[in-house]
Amino acid sequence: MDGVASNVAEAGEKLRCMFGVDTVLGIGSRGGTSDHPSGKALDFMVDSATGDRLAEYALAHADELDIKYVIWEQRINTGDGWEMQEDRGGATANHMDHVHISFN
Repeated sequence: MDGVASNVAEAGEKLRCMFGVDTVLGIGSRGGTSDHPSGKALDFMVDSATGDRLAEYALAHADELDIKYVIWEQRINTGDGWEMQEDRGGATANHMDHVHISFN
């Protein structure tokens, strides 16, 4: 998690340990309006069951963890419920293999 904002690193480490996630990706070039280049987003590479638990926990603790939104299984949640996203063409692009969390 090198290079991410300090609040992102702290929350990311807490979630990584809590859910036993081995791979967490942070800074990087992404298309569109991603928060990754600014160090304000993390991708937690997980299986479906872990992803469900992680996404729900993150949303339930969004204020405490300073979370802006969560993307998981081609859906986005900004705190007002899940909304489907357009098909981006593949499992990773559609967030089927990782939970994306953007932070304030």
